[in-house]
Amino acid sequence: MAIGARLAEGPEGVRRILRTVYLEGAVPIRNLAQMVGLPVPVVAAVRGELEKRRILTRKGGVALTGDGLGVVENLLGFSSKERFTKFDFPSTPASLDGVRAQLAALGQKRPKVDVKLDQSHATVETILKRAVYLYQNDALEGRDILILGDDDLTSLALGLFAKHLKIKIRRIVVLEFDRRLVAYLTEVAQEEGLPIVVVAHDLREEIPTELVGQFDVFLTDPPYTLPGLELFVSRGVSALLPQVSKQGYVCFGRRTPAETAAAMGSLVEMGFAPVEIFPNFNAYEGAQVLGGVSQMIRLVATGKPKPLVVGTFMGDLYTADRKRKRILRDE
Repeated sequence: MAIGARLAEGPEGVRRILRTVYLEGAVPIRNLAQMVGLPVPVVAAVRGELEKRRILTRKGGVALTGDGLGVVENLLGFSSKERFTKFDFPSTPASLDGVRAQLAALGQKRPKVDVKLDQSHATVETILKRAVYLYQNDALEGRDILILGDDDLTSLALGLFAKHLKIKIRRIVVLEFDRRLVAYLTEVAQEEGLPIVVVAHDLREEIPTELVGQFDVFLTDPPYTLPGLELFVSRGVSALLPQVSKQGYVCFGRRTPAETAAAMGSLVEMGFAPVEIFPNFNAYEGAQVLGGVSQMIRLVATGKPKPLVVGTFMGDLYTADRKRKRILRDE
């Protein structure tokens, strides 16, 4: 919406206001401002502009008009008012047991890990938590989503979760180097009727031109190295629409304070604000390098993100590469 250009958070800020009103119904403006994390005068100004467009009204608080309901459902893609517990994520609710069982069965049939690619399968509960977390943060409904590497089957979790809630994701594109996974993910997506396209691609190369600047959200669980983090997030940056408040989700193992500072510095340098970090969000099957867990970092673009890595990446990427180089150096 054009009004978003006059809000520091851009169109995403307007969308956040509308989604909150859609979920809550009529809500006092002060409460609405608290929920969306914006000053009351800013929310009041947005409300005024949307009232002129007959999208919002003041019946019992800030509320959607009939036309407004059509806008948020047909234009923005909202359809579900389902709620989930926000913090800590000890587990997903029993209402998702059917999806959990599907994912467990699919996980049993996927290709075995290739440790040379730092593959280590996230647990079923983890990928289901990722789906819930993205839904809570408005990263699913009506969204174009890019997943950079997917041995965890996160794309299938998002697709099956959306199918369960009867919500529509515009599309999920997966860039995956392992051709075994490309074939498996493609087969399952077709069988389940999920909006997933899987592209065989080595992320050491730039992402395909047709995907540049096309996505609202990216998610990645990169190799367990700082160069891996910088490379995979750089490719995610290239894929995002160049707008404030577009989102990135990064699963990355905890490091020493110095390494953590370097990782966060790289994310900030690329134009992101790390707005939430959940330690031990992701659990893995036998991932000794990560201690079996990693954190979830939610990023919000501050304007026009800038990749740190451009062109072909020629350095060491995976843990095995770096170990081999250390062995050769010590001999």
